[in-house]
Amino acid sequence: MHPREAATSVDSSFTTLGTGRGKPIPASSARYVAGIVMIAAGTFALAQGGKALLLTGPAGAFWPAGGLGIAVLYLGGWRWWPGVLLGDLGSLLWDVLSTELAVPVGSALAQAAGDLARALVAVIILQRLAGPRAGMDRLLHVGAVLVAVASGAAISATVAMLALRAGNVIEDSDLTEFWRSWWLGDVSGGLVVIPLALAWTRRPKRAWRGRGWEGALMIAAVVALSAIAMSAEQPLTYIVFPAFIWAALRFGPHGATLAVAVAVVIAVWATSNDLGPFVEHLPTDSALNLQLYITFAALTTLCLAAIVSERRHVTLELAESRSRVAAAGAEERRRLERELHDSAQNRLIALEVHLSVARDESVRTSPELAAKLDRLLGDAVAVGDELRRIGQGISPPVLATLGLAAALTAEAAHCAIPVRVSADDVGFSEPEVELAVYLCCLELMQNAAKHAGPETSAIIRLRRDASELAFSVEDDGRGFDPRATAPGAGLTGIQDRIHSVGGHLEIVAEPGVGTTATGVVPWPPRAA
Repeated sequence: MHPREAATSVDSSFTTLGTGRGKPIPASSARYVAGIVMIAAGTFALAQGGKALLLTGPAGAFWPAGGLGIAVLYLGGWRWWPGVLLGDLGSLLWDVLSTELAVPVGSALAQAAGDLARALVAVIILQRLAGPRAGMDRLLHVGAVLVAVASGAAISATVAMLALRAGNVIEDSDLTEFWRSWWLGDVSGGLVVIPLALAWTRRPKRAWRGRGWEGALMIAAVVALSAIAMSAEQPLTYIVFPAFIWAALRFGPHGATLAVAVAVVIAVWATSNDLGPFVEHLPTDSALNLQLYITFAALTTLCLAAIVSERRHVTLELAESRSRVAAAGAEERRRLERELHDSAQNRLIALEVHLSVARDESVRTSPELAAKLDRLLGDAVAVGDELRRIGQGISPPVLATLGLAAALTAEAAHCAIPVRVSADDVGFSEPEVELAVYLCCLELMQNAAKHAGPETSAIIRLRRDASELAFSVEDDGRGFDPRATAPGAGLTGIQDRIHSVGGHLEIVAEPGVGTTATGVVPWPPRAA
């Protein structure tokens, strides 16, 4: 019993289902039986569908039922094996009763044992190589599925070949061809069904958010290109691959597995009806062409989707790491502010008071000492002003109270060049984001004052657009050539600072024209 089911109370875990003697049947048992029936029905349906392209004996060119059994046991646990076995036995019973195949009962039972062994071995390999919850978002998962499916298919193909030869269903001359066809049919079916199940049991991620229309367009492209490839007289088999690439790049494993499944259904249907480029004079040749197409299409698309997903994971981890660094830096700045305000400034104020009292007392008795004390008092006041200026540069109080536009306007008033601030009502955001934009604009403003020339003027623009803030700092100074000038530590630092809060910054410059820096950052409302 599943731990969650076992943890439920006795009262809630039983329901009276109307047995003949009025005894209650455990609700968990009823659900388990229903699950077994559903798995058996699904296995039987896919097995019958796989028989649309029968080759020598009961070997199918495409066998999705094996992949379903592996996926069920891997995702749901070992307790569902009766459903897999019952569905397989139902399909084999069809072969036993068939006048065309007439598979002996003993051979059919041996096949069922081989099919169950295929699923069990494949699940064990998949768990060992990919862990308990593979999502097809890593190349390791794709490789693990391939190894598991190929190993399980080898067992099933070998057992079926020996069982059917013992039952005189196939001849000695057909053994090699039979084994190859069975193995490739299992592998191609598993590479379609298992990744589809593993990917879609996980919730689709941000790649699908707001892209429903694009996803529908991608599936329509797969259908249209597959239909063209299957109906054209010319060899256009791989015309559907651009749609596979689209699915993998834009939608990751979810889109890739869905696109491959749609294309495979069309290809199998067309080939089973003697349509399309895979049809040859010999059924085994038709099947081989179809199997190789499915296998390579699935592997190529799945590998591309896994690579894209891994890069996305790395990007997200890097962004989270930068956010943590930014948060730690902000906390350290706040600590320095408290230290400067609560410790250093208080001591300086006390020193100023003592020096002032000593100066006043020494004016009558020692004018020379009073003059020295007056100079010391001036130095103490200057040091206090410098500490206050440093503290405000770390995080000016006006930034927290009046907002980004007011803080930049206050700083622009003390800049060595004329600076104008043009801002909409941008409101308030998280302190780390506000500080990142403030320090970025401050650095760009100081760079313009240092390097753009004495006749330069600059303008800072702030514009809020929904949940983002667009900002720019533009000057009309002498500019520079980015290709001939290596970025300094200042520019690299402000770009890293903007990246750390999830934004991006672009600097465009041209000699004699000026420099423009534009950036966009997320702008969530400040928490109350």
